[in-house]
Amino acid sequence: MILTKNLRINIARALAAERVLDVGGWHLPLNAATHVLDLGPMATRGEALDPENAPRFTQETWIVADACVAPWPFPDKYFDYSICSHLLEDVRDPLAVIRELVRVSKCGYVETPTRLREIFAKGRFDRLKSRLFWPPEVGFYHHRWFVETDGNRLVFTAKTAEITRRRRYYITRGEIGRKLTEEESGLGIFWEGSLNAVEFFPPSIHRDLADYKRQALATLRRSREST
Repeated sequence: MILTKNLRINIARALAAERVLDVGGWHLPLNAATHVLDLGPMATRGEALDPENAPRFTQETWIVADACVAPWPFPDKYFDYSICSHLLEDVRDPLAVIRELVRVSKCGYVETPTRLREIFAKGRFDRLKSRLFWPPEVGFYHHRWFVETDGNRLVFTAKTAEITRRRRYYITRGEIGRKLTEEESGLGIFWEGSLNAVEFFPPSIHRDLADYKRQALATLRRSREST
């Protein structure tokens, strides 16, 4: 899914462009895209993000391929616009995907869940469930990466099972008294020309997880006090 505030912008930019690439769009393809690159075939695609538009992609322009394997079958700067939504957190090599995305596109949009969303347990009665040996669902179990921004670049930190094993590493609904907002849950970036990304290796994953939770809770509580 794409953040509500950015979806219409992406649709308008895609419709105004001659060639548009949707990377990883199999589950929720953008009909305004002229090309799609995904491991899933076109025949099994999910409901479109923009069902009001007729698909611009065809069977010939739907490329079944692993986005982590370079080079993609397109020339440099072939696409006027590209979209890569909720894929980078899943794949084994997000930096390779970003390099190819920038190579074949003039500009575009990427979106992932925030790191905050990846450490949030949205279910209720967390303590009771823990006593019953019913572990909480923290973030999205199948995602490989925490994604954050540092200035104008994306920062990827490998996820670890530690966030679900120790309550001091994840945030519960009870701790903040509400669910996360859409803005707190999604990280969307429009880019042009280049998009920088790095992988971060914390000296201590335990300290990194604890420090992040502490800082995130402080930010969430300040936000609640200001409303």
